[in-house]
Amino acid sequence: MGDMKLDAETAESEFGRFVDEMDLDLEESEMDAEDLGAFRKQKGRVLKALRRGSLVIEDNGEPTFTTSDGQTITLHERTGASLMAMDGRKKGHDVAKMYAVLADMSRKPVSTFAKMRGRDIKVLEALFAFLLD
Repeated sequence: MGDMKLDAETAESEFGRFVDEMDLDLEESEMDAEDLGAFRKQKGRVLKALRRGSLVIEDNGEPTFTTSDGQTITLHERTGASLMAMDGRKKGHDVAKMYAVLADMSRKPVSTFAKMRGRDIKVLEALFAFLLD
């Protein structure tokens, strides 16, 4: 898996700190099989990024991700305005809604996410799933 910056235990600890600091409700014992499978897949992406060092959890719990082309994106704690960013998007345009919320939380333009490589956007989409649950 290449050069890992964190061991698995430290990455798991950082993920736990992210969950605690952001006050996320991610209790595996309360998930059904489908939700648990999706949760573990997304958590795996986040843990891998933590181990690689491309994802760092700041002191306040906010995740900062560095893309493969060197762009740094911090996802700030969501606000009501973050969710309102979805308003005006067409029904069924779920990706556009997700990218609008990511743009609000990161204070970056929506185009940042639309142009992002798959390997990078997958990590941000995983973080989005946790932060908006």
